[in-house]
Amino acid sequence: MSSSQVKVIPSIILKEGSRRSFEKEAQLYNLLASEVIFETVRSALGPLGYRKILVDTFGDTTITGDGATIMSELEVEHPAAKLIVDAAKSQNKEVGDGVTSLVVLTHLMFKEADSLMNMGIHPSIIIDAYTEGVRRGLDALKSELAIRIDPRDPDVLRKTVLSTIPLSLNMAVRERLADISVEAAKRIIEKGVENTSVFDEFLKTEKKSGGSILDTQLIEGVALDKEIVHPDMPKRVENARIALLDMPIEVKKTETDERLKFSDARMIREFLKTEQKMMSDIVNRLSELKVNVVFVQKGIDDYAQYLLVKKGIMGLRRVKKSDMEKLALATGAKIVSVLEDLTEDKLGFAGIVEERKTGGEKWTFVEKVPNKAVHTILVRGENDKIADEAERIVKNCIAVQRTLVEEPYVLPGGGAAEVFLSRKLAEMAKGGKEGIVLESLSRVFDSYVKQIVANSGGDPDEVLTELKARHAKGERTAGFDAFSGGITNTIEKGMFDSYRVKKTVYLAALETATILLRVDDVIMAAKMKPPKGREGGAEE
Repeated sequence: MSSSQVKVIPSIILKEGSRRSFEKEAQLYNLLASEVIFETVRSALGPLGYRKILVDTFGDTTITGDGATIMSELEVEHPAAKLIVDAAKSQNKEVGDGVTSLVVLTHLMFKEADSLMNMGIHPSIIIDAYTEGVRRGLDALKSELAIRIDPRDPDVLRKTVLSTIPLSLNMAVRERLADISVEAAKRIIEKGVENTSVFDEFLKTEKKSGGSILDTQLIEGVALDKEIVHPDMPKRVENARIALLDMPIEVKKTETDERLKFSDARMIREFLKTEQKMMSDIVNRLSELKVNVVFVQKGIDDYAQYLLVKKGIMGLRRVKKSDMEKLALATGAKIVSVLEDLTEDKLGFAGIVEERKTGGEKWTFVEKVPNKAVHTILVRGENDKIADEAERIVKNCIAVQRTLVEEPYVLPGGGAAEVFLSRKLAEMAKGGKEGIVLESLSRVFDSYVKQIVANSGGDPDEVLTELKARHAKGERTAGFDAFSGGITNTIEKGMFDSYRVKKTVYLAALETATILLRVDDVIMAAKMKPPKGREGGAEE
């Protein structure tokens, strides 16, 4: 049979209800999904960005201007939108800042690339030119504009941290959060901690509503949202000998529920005595080792509490595993799971362990610990929403300082780096299709600066034109001052951005945009149907 006589039998490959988009349609859907995410966060960009009120499926509200929080709260279904959200989460995990910038730049790159494809330029040419432009731009940023700093210099750290705190907060609050964040990081760095991955191990952040953000404090040691288990225990212990137990001081429960029957009252007494002896052995062992403070990851029985009171031992129960690890790091104690392992060398020490009232609730503070690098930042706020936002700001400040330790370079802020990049890309454009693409990429960074200016209430076109004119005259550190609404020398003004954060943002935005550019087919499977007979909650 000849090929012309072959009959083509149509067949359905995809499951019924599946949706498929090809080429132009797929690109359009991806662009629309990207635009929805962009429109969600673009007004939050910059030091005077707006805040968002997010309400989850349980009705809980979050008020924030932090891009990472906005992205984590969004529930999206479109695959392109999910890709951008996942990239934002990775950015936050890696450097802890720049999430809003990542989302904005990703969309702007994708949007410009879509216009180029409509002009007939192939995605491969766009991707290659984008990649080369960003790579060369970053090299120029580091060699020509970036300033090497000493990560031990608190003045530079403070200026960089202040640039990450929204200007919508009053100056006293901004300075308080910056000072505490810088002091915490400085103490860790001074103790010779060069591996920045351990910042989170040495620094604990807690929040408590009540009071003002100005009441936020840095504690040398560990603060626990726990109270002492018995009112007759000592509320303050000096020169504490500390035991950390990952075992209960109570009767162990059996894996299965059993009911015991006793034929004689003496048997009941013997059974109770055996239980009490199990707890007495633990408390007596603590007493023999002259332990006066014990932290237990599990429970402490009422009878065990009575024994601890008699021995004058302070006890806390149900301490979180992460807190136990912080206590071990701070006090030098080892977490013990078996009574036989509780020896002198497993104990830790602290100058003071004290229960105090904080925000109307009892907290326990372990201070003057041997490991001077371990600290707790106790963030305060008038209510839960304010305390949550203040905690996010503090964590961003710490994350930025971590990047400065990893790569000790800063860039002038206020959009100066983006204007510099825009000029470099325009200079690289030498004609041809690659030149058209580089000019398009240059416009991406222009649009980014204009968005910051717009969010601050300035005239985007006017400010960008003046910035470009200043840079053309050689004023490379000229940037937009959102506080005054004018152009300033950002270095003299103390407006710095972390080079590491900027580099990560540009590369992540490039990678995300190029992935989207490579998509020419979107196949979405049909949603699973509920089993027959169970629709609407009906039972078989």
